[in-house]
Amino acid sequence: MNYQWPSPGKLNLFLYVTGRRSDGYHYLQTLFQLIEYGDTIKIFVTNNGRIRLFTIMNDLVCRDNLIIRAAKLLQYYCWPNKKPVFGADIFLDKVLPIGSGLGGASSNAATVLMVLNQQWRCYLNKHVLMYLGLMLGADVPVFLYGRSAFAEGIGNILTPVFVPNKWYLILVPPIRISTSWGFQMYELESHCYSPSRSMRELLSVSFHNDFEEVIKKISPEIKMFFACLSQFALARLTGTGSCIFSEFKTEHLAYQVQSYLPSWINSIITRGINLSPLHQKLLKYTTYSSIIFFMLINALLSSSLLMI
Repeated sequence: MNYQWPSPGKLNLFLYVTGRRSDGYHYLQTLFQLIEYGDTIKIFVTNNGRIRLFTIMNDLVCRDNLIIRAAKLLQYYCWPNKKPVFGADIFLDKVLPIGSGLGGASSNAATVLMVLNQQWRCYLNKHVLMYLGLMLGADVPVFLYGRSAFAEGIGNILTPVFVPNKWYLILVPPIRISTSWGFQMYELESHCYSPSRSMRELLSVSFHNDFEEVIKKISPEIKMFFACLSQFALARLTGTGSCIFSEFKTEHLAYQVQSYLPSWINSIITRGINLSPLHQKLLKYTTYSSIIFFMLINALLSSSLLMI
């Protein structure tokens, strides 16, 4: 049985804020690009109903952590008004920077939902999982969707997009920016929303992130990181920040630019992908489990025939 599961990151190749709902959520138009770089999660199913999270980053182990909330939400949905049949011990190997705009927490929640849905034998379909994911955060559905996509609404209306293979150099400033704080700053500093446009139009014009000028204005450090990277390539912000990235046609070019950066700048080089490695692994796991199941059934039937 598989215990180790990928939890990939993402980049927002463009991000536009087009309005605000009465409940405080914002309407967006964005292009999600999945990346190879990501966290790893080990999950061991238990029969005591408890959800426990283990990680060397102790500040992440709290009741509000999206991993714990995702597992408990699935328990509540599958076993309402009674004690859950299953629990889980979850071990998180965190490499995606926190508060970076790379979607680490949302991806972690999606991985937990998808894996436990299968291992707890809930068998909820993707639409139900995406509905549950949206309760946890607007970025969770795209990781449940499992592919690079154009997103509208509050990030939950998804259209698959094939993004040409690119390599990305991602700069990681020593700053954490929560999504909620980023939107608060946007409301304070920006006095208008972007017009809503068709996906065809947005894919045909230069990409932009509406948060970029706001974040640079309130964070001199991030502005400095922008200046460093902009000497060598077009730099863009992902999500509400704090990470900044540039794209390249080859891995060699990405490493070449990285070599020009000051040694004190922390950076990541990774490849963009169109399909989630989690979905690919779950598909293999399901296929393998089905084969084993049918082999066991055949063995039992053969034994019964011999007994007769």
